[in-house]
Amino acid sequence: MAYYEWTGASELGHAEIDQQHKRLLLLGNAVLEPPFNSAELEPRAAQLQALQLQAVIDFAQEHFAFEEGLMRSAGYPGADQHAKYHSSLLTELRTHCFKAQRGLHTNPVGRFFLWNWIVPHIDSADRDLVVWLKSHEPDGGG
Repeated sequence: MAYYEWTGASELGHAEIDQQHKRLLLLGNAVLEPPFNSAELEPRAAQLQALQLQAVIDFAQEHFAFEEGLMRSAGYPGADQHAKYHSSLLTELRTHCFKAQRGLHTNPVGRFFLWNWIVPHIDSADRDLVVWLKSHEPDGGG
């Protein structure tokens, strides 16, 4: 069961960024999938969640580096603020991963990640970035 479905409304119109966002959402959905049919989080489930969160962190770092490279090369005026936001998001994810590795389940890790982070970030900061990139393409964006 997917907790966040990728739709046409999710697309920003930049093929590589859209593809990376889609992958990030798939990884985020995996964190939400309960690995066991138990109300109590078992130690193995906590370890699995930590591994899934680490996969999200690893890919988020890669994705952020890609976006930040685009911003620098295009002279995006909001680059510093956007990069600081990326850094704070990674800090939050690392905190959740640290807790999951130690069996300190912080419910709902996945919902925090999806609803308070990925979706709003894509729909606001990243949408603004793509609009700006398109309007500043060498051919005039048109």
